[in-house]
Amino acid sequence: MQRQWTYFAAVAALTLLACIRVASTWRVFSETLDEPVHLAAGYQWFVGPYTVDPSHPPLARALCALPLWLAGYPNPKATDDTDKGNELLYHGDRYEKTLARARAGNLPLLILACAAVALWARRAFSQRVAILAVALFTNLPPILGHAGLVTTDLAVAATLPFALYALDRFLELATPRRAALLGLAIGLGVLSKMSFIVYFPATAVVLVIARWRPRVAWKPVLIALAVAFFVTWGGYRFSFGRPVTYGGDFATYVFDQMAPVDALRVPLRWIANEVPMPAPALPIGLGIVAVHDRGGHGTYLLGRYSDKGWWYYFPVVFFYKTPIPFLLLLAWGIALLVRERDRVRLAYVGAALAILLVAMHGKINIGIRHLLPIYAPLAIVAAHAVAEIWRRATDAFGRTALVALLAWLFIGVAIEHPDYLAWFNEAARPDPSRITVDSNLDWGQDVLRLARVYREMHLEGLHTDIFTNAKLERHGVPQIDVHAGTKVTGWLAVSDTAMIFKQRWGEYAWLRMYRPVRRIGKSIRLYYIE
Repeated sequence: MQRQWTYFAAVAALTLLACIRVASTWRVFSETLDEPVHLAAGYQWFVGPYTVDPSHPPLARALCALPLWLAGYPNPKATDDTDKGNELLYHGDRYEKTLARARAGNLPLLILACAAVALWARRAFSQRVAILAVALFTNLPPILGHAGLVTTDLAVAATLPFALYALDRFLELATPRRAALLGLAIGLGVLSKMSFIVYFPATAVVLVIARWRPRVAWKPVLIALAVAFFVTWGGYRFSFGRPVTYGGDFATYVFDQMAPVDALRVPLRWIANEVPMPAPALPIGLGIVAVHDRGGHGTYLLGRYSDKGWWYYFPVVFFYKTPIPFLLLLAWGIALLVRERDRVRLAYVGAALAILLVAMHGKINIGIRHLLPIYAPLAIVAAHAVAEIWRRATDAFGRTALVALLAWLFIGVAIEHPDYLAWFNEAARPDPSRITVDSNLDWGQDVLRLARVYREMHLEGLHTDIFTNAKLERHGVPQIDVHAGTKVTGWLAVSDTAMIFKQRWGEYAWLRMYRPVRRIGKSIRLYYIE
């Protein structure tokens, strides 16, 4: 019993520390590019119907909008989705307080993620490994960075390991109670992010193979499916109707574009216009994501540009955005599990590989955030390596090396606080923007820091080219726009994403002969041009 309480206390303490670290970043950073739309959509969930940008499910969005709805913020009147979000953020001139309130909505999901990692780790390993897994998971900059934003990326990083934990228990013993838990976990996963719908089946196959039972009890399976259906439907406010009534002509277009062959276009258009269904916003959202993936998204990696991405994008970004000591422990853990040949334990490696392969197949290559679910199983594998190295060390050197590796990880990440979002490991230095940009480095998060520098340095006539949806004037920075192909004189602030993507077309070539006066945060370069 004492060991049990020690385990719970350790996991709770690590989770609390992670929450404190994340909360301390809320007022440092301005809104990132996607946050206004997510916030507007979350607020719309409370006033209904859920029609603002249905390409994302409502779970994380509603949690983040809940504090504003409870505080009585007025329903935005703007027509543009981004403007709706900004109308909420700038209401009453309490921008930083409002943004912090909204970002607090992600804390329950961070807590769920930590709990899921601990519970799933205990399934095949010890309590010690579970504690170590939470310690490693909560010291990964991509997790800490995206946990502090009004986005959906952490949500799937929390619900996927929770669903895999529930599935693991269900495969071991298919009782009605475990079936209901599995259904709840799947329903929450579907409500977290559309990527759950492709990640979960791929990883579930790995777990089914690891825990294969030749006989299947169909009654518990039906219970799980029924609970998942009602949780998902409830998350969409038990809406029911034809897709066209929720998405208009755009819903018809999306259904048409989803057709894998031309022969299915007419039936799919008919379904969009004539067939009532529960949660019609869900298939519309799936269609939007499918169309987006088919068309790709402009991206940059290692000096190259593409609109369709590369198969190796996520392995490369994963390497540079993950602490090197974690990678070393992970490699050691994989080697140990391969040697042990334990099918159940190898499932953690298999699940991570399945997530990576699914991500590599996509054409939307815009950040490590789309790969966040991979960190839960990998943290467990790396924790197993820590426990085994400590246990097997026969002299002081082995344990000393392990302590040094962990110190490198924990201290190295801590000293970069609060810049978890823009964090890169040592291999990307001195200029991470040569590796990649966008949400990996510059997502518009440093406008508040720019405003402080503007006041401190009295930067009259500041030209700005910032990758953001924040309103610079509302933060005391008069905006003088820049045409990147034309040289300006005086002060110039350029964010890394804006610079990198405009260099694709030969713009800012004139700026290469100048060095920045200073860095503002991790994403903005401040120049003075004579």
